[in-house]
Amino acid sequence: MSVKSALFSSTAVVLAACGAEPTPEVTVKVASEPVAVSTPDTSAALPDGAYLIEGVTVTEDGEVSYYTRDQIKIYSKGRFMYAFENALTDNIDVGAGDATWNNGVMVEVPRVNHDGPVSGYSFDVAIEPTAAGFQQSIIGMPYEGGRLLDMVEVWNTASIETTPFDGLWTLEARDTADPDITAFAETKMIGGGHFIWLQNVAYQGEIAQDFGYGSFAVDAEGNAIETAMVSSMEKYEGTVNEVKMVLIDENHFTQSFIYNGEVITQSYVRM
Repeated sequence: MSVKSALFSSTAVVLAACGAEPTPEVTVKVASEPVAVSTPDTSAALPDGAYLIEGVTVTEDGEVSYYTRDQIKIYSKGRFMYAFENALTDNIDVGAGDATWNNGVMVEVPRVNHDGPVSGYSFDVAIEPTAAGFQQSIIGMPYEGGRLLDMVEVWNTASIETTPFDGLWTLEARDTADPDITAFAETKMIGGGHFIWLQNVAYQGEIAQDFGYGSFAVDAEGNAIETAMVSSMEKYEGTVNEVKMVLIDENHFTQSFIYNGEVITQSYVRM
């Protein structure tokens, strides 16, 4: 049994499932003129919430390319997290960390990515709020082979709803009887009525990196529904999962779910 078949979800009582639409391929359009970069609107901070990307314009040496993909980004309580399948690297691309708004610039300090903990990086991201969401600009971003790229991303607001569980969390403990799982690390972000999770797992000696994201709703008793939109695990996409969540205090919560007839409880601490 592979890692993906054994651990297809960190939150899994499947109430219903449907075939998810396949992730669209990256589309590229090439132009001869560099992309215009707007001056950020510094009048108001970007609202906490979940945002879905509309498209990315990349300029390199005067050549302009336009990409579309399935990607989410959540800002909440001074933290950020994003996730997508990177067709350019043929790998998942997930990151999370601290986010500080400063006069039209979001200062993002990554603390974890799909390969594990990271430190020593800081990115000044010029953000212009728009009627539909925001436009994000990174000028002169270093890339492989010494290349420098200008990137402009257009994001649409998915939701700015809030819940008591909003924020960036890391897995502290996982209660399971499966002896074949020798390592299990997870980062989870909740905000704007959506969630993202990133897992690094060792199962029967096989290592896997996976992510998933979707919509999130929870009632006053902690009964949550997570509807998977996109994931690196094909069987997870399109599922609707029921989770019991308990907020222990401001910086700790637990979630419980049933998987293969076993109740699994996971404990998280705020990052």
